[in-house]
Parts: sequence; C-alpha cells; structure tokens
Amino acid sequence: MPYLYNLSKYFVSILLAVSLAGCSVVNKIFPDRSEDYKKAKPAVRLEVPPDMNTTTLSDSLIVNDDSTSLSDYDARQQQESVKTADTGVLPVQEGMLLKRDRDRHWLLLQGTPDAVWSRVRDFWMERGFLIVQEDPATGILETDWAENRSSIPQGPIRNLIGKVFDNAYSSSYRDKFRMRLERGEEQDTTEVFITHQGMEEELEGDADQIRASVWVPRPADPELEVEKLKQLAVFLGADAGLMANAEKSSQLASEQRANLLISESEPATLVVHEDYSRAWRSVGIALDRVGFAVEDRNRSDGVYYVSYRDVESKNKKGFLSRLFSTHDEESATRQYQIKLTEDGADTRTNILNAEGESEQSTTALRILNLLYEKLK
Repeated sequence: MPYLYNLSKYFVSILLAVSLAGCSVVNKIFPDRSEDYKKAKPAVRLEVPPDMNTTTLSDSLIVNDDSTSLSDYDARQQQESVKTADTGVLPVQEGMLLKRDRDRHWLLLQGTPDAVWSRVRDFWMERGFLIVQEDPATGILETDWAENRSSIPQGPIRNLIGKVFDNAYSSSYRDKFRMRLERGEEQDTTEVFITHQGMEEELEGDADQIRASVWVPRPADPELEVEKLKQLAVFLGADAGLMANAEKSSQLASEQRANLLISESEPATLVVHEDYSRAWRSVGIALDRVGFAVEDRNRSDGVYYVSYRDVESKNKKGFLSRLFSTHDEESATRQYQIKLTEDGADTRTNILNAEGESEQSTTALRILNLLYEKLK
C-alpha cells in the first residue's frame, strides 16, 4: 500500500508539471491581450488628398427633424417613390390615343419616330418575340413566327400533363407581327401600326393515312392586331382598365371601299374611295398584312417602295421551306413603286417599276389584286 501511495504521488507530480509547462507554451503562442487597449493612443486623423472630394450623405437617407412620427416619415417616402416611378426609363406617355377607322386601328404617340423607336422595340423583346427584321430609318420591325399557344384546346388531361410537360402539346397556329412607325399628321407625333400574319397547319391525306402536314396562310386577325396595340399602350404607361374597355372595331361600311379598274389601253388602277390621308394609311396596312417588303416610303410624294416575289407560288410552299430561299428565288425578286395620287374624294393607286415608269405586266395586276382583296 505505501508503494502504491508513493507511486500515485509521483504520477500526480508529473501531470502537474506537464500542465504547467503546457500553459507556459500556450501563453507564448497565444499571449493574453485583454489589457492591450489600455496602452492604445489616439490615431492621426485621416487626411483626404487635395484632388479628391469627401462623400456626403444622400438626402434620401436623412430623416428631417420635423418628422413627428414614423407614419409621417413613411407617407413622405411613398410620395417620393411615386415621383421616382413617374420619371423612370419608360415614362407615362401623355396624349396617347388608340385611334380607329373602320377595321383599321393605330396608336398615336407623342414624339417623333426616332424618339419612340427604342421604347416600342423593347415591348417585343420583353415579350419574348424574336426580331427578324428591324430598320429604325424606315420605322419597320418584324417578328419571327411564334407558336400561338392560346389556341391549344384546354381540358383536364391537357391541364394535368401541361403542369409537368408543357411542351407536350403544340399549336397548329403560328403568328408573326409587323410594326410600322409613321410620322403623324400633327408635328412631333408618331402613328404606330401593328399588322398580323397567320399560318395554319393542315394534314395531307385522309383520316386513315396521313402523309404529311403543310403550313398554309390564314387570314389576318384585326382583333389580334388591336390587342397588341392595347398591350403596347399599357407597356408605355396607359391605364390598363381604359385600354381593356376600348372598342376593338367599328361596323364596316356597306359601300364598296375600293374598285379595281382594268383596261386594255390603260394601266390597271386601284381606286380607293377615301381621301389621300386615309388612303395612304389603308394601303400601308394592306401592304403589311399581305407581307410586302416595304423598303422605303415617301408620304409627300405618295410612293411606297416595295420588293415583290410571286406571292402565289410562295404560299404553296410549306412553313419550313419559306424560311429559306434559293438563289433563283432571290434573283426573281424585283423592286416596284406603289404610287398614290389624289383624285378629288378618291385616291388612285398605280404600279410603277423601279425607274418610276408605268408597269403594265401581269405582276403589276397581281399586286393590285392583292391590295384590292384587303381594301374592298
């Protein structure tokens, strides 16, 4: 027992020595600095270089002394937020009007076409449309074909599958839009026109044996054009409720709006029973709906400069084949001038060649026929 007692004392002494040595080593590695602050001295004031300015607090971060309560301060901050919103990137358009002439609609904006171009272009970009053609100089923007998914039939099975695989269903309708900006009749105003072109998928063959599907043109939808104009107006700051309640179309006049005059001795003429200003607008919308490539226009001279390729042969092709064209097809494209001339209460429309001479070919008659179908 004495031996065990002495041995235990020996081990306790060793452990105590090791602990003390460990504390000494730890203190050397991590010295106690809890009292160092008592030795601190005031630092030298930081001097700003002479070529630099000090930064001041923003006024928006300062609470005025006259704020008697938190609710007063919050109310004032909300008023400032409204002012900031009104002066953002897309300010509210003053004097914006959705105008209508029978089945033709357009948006009247304040500002020149150059001034409003970037804002109306953003409208299409933010809605996911691909732009295939844009020319700020002529004020024309055209989107690519887009699937019209709103036409997909709805039902319990469709809704269930669509929650997981929305692309499992595809639409048999495709849409594209053309936007055209014109200088308004009043100074510093812009008229915005949006026209629609549609394609529909048709199946070839009978119900038992379907060989293939082809895409064929379908009539332009004026109501869809109006809807896009309303969406653009709201995007630019118009009241959504007022736009929703705006009339979409007016009753069409029963009288004939245009006549096509064909004579063996004189060039074919399309007579539009409208004054020059309205006829210019009507012919422009008709060109957009047909899909003519309008390269330029001169309203004061009454001339639309267009490129034309045989529309009838083009429409017989499938949807994908129209996305690509061969060299032969491009070489067949020719330039024409569509000339409008005021004739009392009417406006006469004729086709000229690229040199401005009267065109009496079958192509000229076909162009007038296409316009007539849209204007009559």
